[in-house]
Amino acid sequence: MFHNTLLRLKGDYMPPIITTNIQYESLLMQELHALQECKVVFEPVKIGTAAAILIAVLLCDRNETILVLPSDHFIGDLNSFYVSIEKASKLASETDSIVTFGVKPHEFNSEYGYINAVYGQKEKCHIVKDFTEKPERKVSNDHYWNSGIFVFRAKRYIDEIKKIAPTLYNLCCESMKHFVSRERFLYLEQQNCAGMGDTSIDHLVIEKAENIVMIEANFDWMDVGTWGSVLELSKRFNKNFESFQAVIKGREPVLMTENDAKNLLGRVYKRPSKSLMLFINKVKEVKPIRKEVKPWGFYSVVLMGKDFLIKYLFINPLSCTSKQFHHYRDEYHIILSGVGCVSLDDKTYAITKNHVVEIPRKVFHKIENKSTRFPLEIVEFQVGKFLSDNDIVRLDDIYGRS
Repeated sequence: MFHNTLLRLKGDYMPPIITTNIQYESLLMQELHALQECKVVFEPVKIGTAAAILIAVLLCDRNETILVLPSDHFIGDLNSFYVSIEKASKLASETDSIVTFGVKPHEFNSEYGYINAVYGQKEKCHIVKDFTEKPERKVSNDHYWNSGIFVFRAKRYIDEIKKIAPTLYNLCCESMKHFVSRERFLYLEQQNCAGMGDTSIDHLVIEKAENIVMIEANFDWMDVGTWGSVLELSKRFNKNFESFQAVIKGREPVLMTENDAKNLLGRVYKRPSKSLMLFINKVKEVKPIRKEVKPWGFYSVVLMGKDFLIKYLFINPLSCTSKQFHHYRDEYHIILSGVGCVSLDDKTYAITKNHVVEIPRKVFHKIENKSTRFPLEIVEFQVGKFLSDNDIVRLDDIYGRS
């Protein structure tokens, strides 16, 4: 997705400034072949988008018009996207406003921020009244999804930070005096970033500043920051994830790395996040890529991608999987419904709805449905370089498959 964000940049734009955490350095280096010129700022600690954008802006001429693009977006209609960017750029330059892009919702989504905006005939754009971050209840029809894409003059953003958060401004300026430079790569020092915090541009600037305007986005857009949005994309493209990969020029998107999976899913028995549960509860609705009947029930492959695979498991009452282990993959099981137990090496644990069970590679494991009446339903995340049933080593099996 980062690769596709780079491809989204027009040739007549100025070279981009990329800001990211130092832990992504090796991944980023693999993609920079798509650019002849750029600057990259590596952050030693996690900082919010308000600070990250300010650091990038401080590298620019104060009169330049800045386009802020997150790297986890799907944008389907590039011609309409470019038209919207040109309109926003002209508006920001002529009125010194901060321009955001609102997407007309086709459904209510509690994972998105919302913009309340009204169209101003005089200004020929939408005037932003206020923002609502991830509302729990449905909002009125005059609200738009907040795309997180912004256009503004560099000086305007700097002035807003000076006024709203002068301490943050001083910290960012100080960090720019002491970074380590290696060709086009800038490495910030940890001691200069410690106090910057994790505040987003939305909370710190956009929700407080005046003269914020919105352009209605006439391009196909989706924030692919949650598993629910990944699922929505798979539905949109013929309910087949391989079709989605073909649409984006045949390149397999890195939606989830091994470390991302472990951070997302947590350890044994931790409760999954709200975002993950929204995804998990939709899994049964998805048309499977592949379905296979087993002696204990069946499984369906729901999504596939680079280094990950997601299955839905249906284990019949009083049935169990074999005692097995894997050489090349880790598994994370989220219990969707039912009661049972899981054996990990020489220990056995009771499992019920919403439990997360981590099964590292080479750990012996077995899952049993203890109910006499109800199935045990599980969403299984597989993470690794080799994801195949050929990586199942059975040690014991009541169905004679060991």
